[in-house]
Amino acid sequence: MTQAHRLAEAAREAETRGENARALALYDDALAELGSHSSDPLAATVLRWKGTLLRETGQTEEACRHYLRSLAVAERTGLADVKAHVLNCLAIIAQRRGDLREAERLYEKASECATEGLEHRLLGMIQQNRGVLANMRGDFPAASSLYEESLKTFEIAGDDQAVSWVLNNLGMLHTKLGHLVEAQKHLESGLAIAKRRDDALVEEIITLNLAELWVRADDLELAEKLCSHSLEAANRRSDRLTAAEALTCRARIERKRGEFDKGIASLQMARFEAQGSEDRMLHAEIQRELGQLARDRGDTPAAKDALSQAAVEFRNVGALHDAVETETLLMHLSPG
Repeated sequence: MTQAHRLAEAAREAETRGENARALALYDDALAELGSHSSDPLAATVLRWKGTLLRETGQTEEACRHYLRSLAVAERTGLADVKAHVLNCLAIIAQRRGDLREAERLYEKASECATEGLEHRLLGMIQQNRGVLANMRGDFPAASSLYEESLKTFEIAGDDQAVSWVLNNLGMLHTKLGHLVEAQKHLESGLAIAKRRDDALVEEIITLNLAELWVRADDLELAEKLCSHSLEAANRRSDRLTAAEALTCRARIERKRGEFDKGIASLQMARFEAQGSEDRMLHAEIQRELGQLARDRGDTPAAKDALSQAAVEFRNVGALHDAVETETLLMHLSPG
């Protein structure tokens, strides 16, 4: 194993433990070993791994730059499997930015390259990501089918890490549909895998989604405990995206308790943390929560303004189910 390989593997291990600053430094060391004009497939992989860490912590533009550099190396190598991986990542960026048509195009290209490169695990990942896309669009039967297909792929391959990802997505889907027992089963199964693997990032993401589930179930004490745990971990990792999501969850808890001023403060912090992430769904969700908070405190004009903005943003990113839900909230506001 070369020094570059050793550094890259050390970076992956640090990332799994939630040591993001160390992981980023090790990725940079690996890239320095490879050289700025390397055609080694490892260079494409390291650039992609670093880009994904940046993406997952909310640094979307910087992540995209790394993916484009990875794609340039992948094209120099001529290896279909290397190209397939980075196309999948670029599709996730397009999806976050609300360009669902471009995301679908990139997923299709990634699938073609993965098939050519015999990358069966990646095909399962693309299935899962297409499930997320279907979920955004409100096509829940398609999302469920794609998740279940990818889950079977990963279970057959014995890929526990990928299984935990899909279980998390299935849990989120069932929470959204109000199937809370089923959601809890999927999320707790995914959490057990993450803990067994000492995968700090996945553990904290699933913990936050369990908090969202308990908000839906009105167990606010447990929801607050899990939300606080996830927020503290996100802050330790300098993960601004997860921090913004946790703060939005905390605002829901505060709204349900009638702590409206605290809820507004949490949403203001969520907006600040979400800056730079370019996650348009998250921005719309923060805006919708602000509208519901204004509604519950009796400020109908502010509620109408916030919910109207959220509905437009949901429609702009193709999240039609969320748009309709938000428009229904608007319709039920009292005149004023």
